[in-house]
Amino acid sequence: HADPFFQYLKDSFDALYKEGDPAGLDRPKMMSIGMHCRLLGRPGRITALQRFLDHIAQHDHVWVARRIDIARHWRQHHPAPA
Repeated sequence: HADPFFQYLKDSFDALYKEGDPAGLDRPKMMSIGMHCRLLGRPGRITALQRFLDHIAQHDHVWVARRIDIARHWRQHHPAPA
């Protein structure tokens, strides 16, 4: 089951990456991957995730973050009005 899962992740990332920065317009996108045991707790699926991480590592300006990292970034750069 690694190939279809990897292809889904890759296609999703590639579409968002292209949409996020066509011609250098700096419109970042966010992609979330559910890391549930029932999804990634199988050898084929974890292999797909490893291949996907290798794929995105070949691209510039990609941030792999945990949810807490995103929340901290948002809070720092987009604080609530006082």
